[in-house]
Amino acid sequence: AVISDRSGAPVLDLAAQLKVETFVVNHREESVLLALLRKLQPRWALLAGYKRMVGPGFLDFFADDGFSRVLNVHPSLLPAYPGLNAYERAFADGVKVSGVTVHLVDSGMDTGLCVLQESFEREEADDLQSFVAKGRKLEHKLFPKALDLAAANRIQLGKNGSRWVSLKGKTR
Repeated sequence: AVISDRSGAPVLDLAAQLKVETFVVNHREESVLLALLRKLQPRWALLAGYKRMVGPGFLDFFADDGFSRVLNVHPSLLPAYPGLNAYERAFADGVKVSGVTVHLVDSGMDTGLCVLQESFEREEADDLQSFVAKGRKLEHKLFPKALDLAAANRIQLGKNGSRWVSLKGKTR
């Protein structure tokens, strides 16, 4: 299922074309969202383009032995540039290398454990538009890869609750 907090989100049209069930829930109505999640019983939540903090009830629903089953794609090499407008801030700062991070969501602002991360170089000829395009290309590569890892049950926490993620088996 696809759940969006915006009725005009393009992902809703794409999901409908693919015959995937869609829902629109106001981000302020966590109780409505939680009731829907209890009905659907998803194993993972995937945040793409969701530019808000999720509530504690949402995180608790997807908690599994201290392991968040919520993935987010973020447009920076975290921990650099958490929060909104990461590409713009990195570009304005003149970074020579930027990138994309897929991470497990926790209660902090982009502070969850990294699952995948990849960088790209800023070329001298890059303007903000070309810089962002490089990042988006990586987002579209890494997020599906992370989803495949999650679906195959290959993401696990480090031993004894340590703060690292292990990818079981070979990565492609």
